[in-house]
Amino acid sequence: MSVLRTNILANYAGQVWMALMGVVFIPLYIRLLGMEAFGLVGLMLSIQALSMLFDLGMGGALNRELAQRVHNSTLAQTIGDLVRTFEWLVWPIALMIVGVVWLASGPMAQHWLHPEHLSRVATAHAIAIMGLAVALQWPSSFYANGLSGLEQQPALNLISAIFATLRGAGVLAILYWVSPTINAFMWWYAAIGACQSIVLAITLWRLLPTEPQRQARFRTKELRTVGRFAGGLVAIMTLSVMLTQLDRVVISAMLPLAQVGYFSLAMSVAAGMGRMIQPMFNALYPRYSRLVSLGQHAHLTHLYHLSNQCLIVVIASAAMMLTIFGKDVLYLWTGNITTAEKLALPLSILIAGTALNGLMNLPYALQLAHGWTGLTITMNLVALVLGIPFCIWAVEHHGIVGAACLWLFINLSFVAIGIPLMHRRLLHREMIRWYVSDILPPSLAAAAVVILAYWLLSPISRDLVGVLKLSLTTGAALVSAAMAAPLVRNLLRRQLINGLSSRQ
Repeated sequence: MSVLRTNILANYAGQVWMALMGVVFIPLYIRLLGMEAFGLVGLMLSIQALSMLFDLGMGGALNRELAQRVHNSTLAQTIGDLVRTFEWLVWPIALMIVGVVWLASGPMAQHWLHPEHLSRVATAHAIAIMGLAVALQWPSSFYANGLSGLEQQPALNLISAIFATLRGAGVLAILYWVSPTINAFMWWYAAIGACQSIVLAITLWRLLPTEPQRQARFRTKELRTVGRFAGGLVAIMTLSVMLTQLDRVVISAMLPLAQVGYFSLAMSVAAGMGRMIQPMFNALYPRYSRLVSLGQHAHLTHLYHLSNQCLIVVIASAAMMLTIFGKDVLYLWTGNITTAEKLALPLSILIAGTALNGLMNLPYALQLAHGWTGLTITMNLVALVLGIPFCIWAVEHHGIVGAACLWLFINLSFVAIGIPLMHRRLLHREMIRWYVSDILPPSLAAAAVVILAYWLLSPISRDLVGVLKLSLTTGAALVSAAMAAPLVRNLLRRQLINGLSSRQ
């Protein structure tokens, strides 16, 4: 448990820093590049997400296989072959991504996007460089999954945090002192992405528990071993990416490119909160997989409820603050009251959807640990079929607010329908406890604190006092949610007692 706690804390430290690097400089990017060019940055994030369609389930399969094999002395010697086999697919696919985006850059600039200030030629050139940036960073996800499967989160997060800093802060030096253009932005991202992929690859190979004299080789047997599970992940990833990018695709096709920039700005905040969710999944998915393989059902059930309560404490406090104080946060961040007022409503909706999506992360990890992908595939497929016509109608009539509603409704249906179906098969009789004990008390406690603060506090000013007010409100919500979660409260009490005992 101490290793797991260390991994979770390392994940949170790394993800918080990466979230800061991902959002804190965005107002400066917009000031230097303009909202329309920043819309291309949003497009790059969409292409980056769409590139995960080419993952073919390799990252998730590698994570699960390493978590199960590393503690088996016989299977541990096959890990090198598994990684090498996947590598023979990963790097050629990265090269293919460059070609696909390059071929699509012209048609996208001419027939899909609606730039008003950038020329079509400049837009196409930026998209071509964008493809190189996405492709060079793409393998890093594969190697990050491998380190996560080995439960090497401290090393993974240190590397990720360093490159997030170089990417987020370093590009400002390029924009200020080299060239304040979208092309310079993309070239810097390409260079950092290449370095990150190479460093993660070297780190993973050095940490693999294989005999030094054994030469790792490509083996088709490894592909057959993980083929069925990886196939399920491919289907999940394909549908998930289509769902998460549906709103941006529709907005980019129906609205001016500047509107893509505004929506990307709101999505950046929501994604920043999403980074508070990912550490729990990264740390617990390998541990769930190990417990499932060992048949330790009682330990798995306790860990499942404890981890869900820890996660909702973080989600509830952050989501309630960003939902209720959304306009204040945007104004503090951007310094533009017009932008804050324009994005306050879509941001609140996106945050609510992201919070609901976060609740599904650990149940999803449990499904993957059991090798069950069918439920998520079915849910995503139904959501996509119903979501396409809804998104087109919503964007046409309500703009970016309508697009944000799609994300909320999809995740609301997942929590209302997917959670009961999952518990009925994997953790029978644990569903009521998940809703009533794990989720509801911390959510209500955090909501009560934030709403009370909204009523009592004077208007938030754009200064240190305003930042302090929001920070204290978030901290109070976090403490309140933690005290309302039974297992978290007991864990903190034990830690306090043990700490006092060790001092005596």
